[in-house]
Amino acid sequence: MNTELRKRVTLDNNAHRKAEAAATEVGTSLGVYASAAVEYFATRGLDPRETEAREGQLIMQQIKKLGDRVFGFLQEQERTLLTAMLEEMLCTRITLDRLLRLNEILVSNLNAQLETLSEAQLQRQQQALQLLRQRNEEAVEKQVKEALEAARKEGPGKRSKTAEAAAGQGQ
Repeated sequence: MNTELRKRVTLDNNAHRKAEAAATEVGTSLGVYASAAVEYFATRGLDPRETEAREGQLIMQQIKKLGDRVFGFLQEQERTLLTAMLEEMLCTRITLDRLLRLNEILVSNLNAQLETLSEAQLQRQQQALQLLRQRNEEAVEKQVKEALEAARKEGPGKRSKTAEAAAGQGQ
């Protein structure tokens, strides 16, 4: 054993029997078991006489630790995933607003020009417009699929190589 100074403690017979049985059950001596028990209660600031209060304190400590972990996880999600989503949403919204304004101008100009076309020319313009609309819809569907596949590969909490490179340059 170690060469530390030893002190004696008096236990009542019932406590001594329980301590010996518990020490034997875990395969250690009574002295080692008693030292570990004292260390356990002293480190956690618990009163071993208050069984119910001790259990409640331990549960509250575990709940606090779990709450801290969940809060930390949410903060990490906010820093990585949610901030990127907000940035993309704002970029999309601003682009959409600008496109709507430009569209209003183009429609106004187009209406003025359509008044000068013949019926055959109008038919050709409508066919060309339908073809253009179909191509645009296909391109949008393709881009959405590509973006979703990229998001699945990256996944929440995963960092892309470009994000890692940007983070490395910021240090």
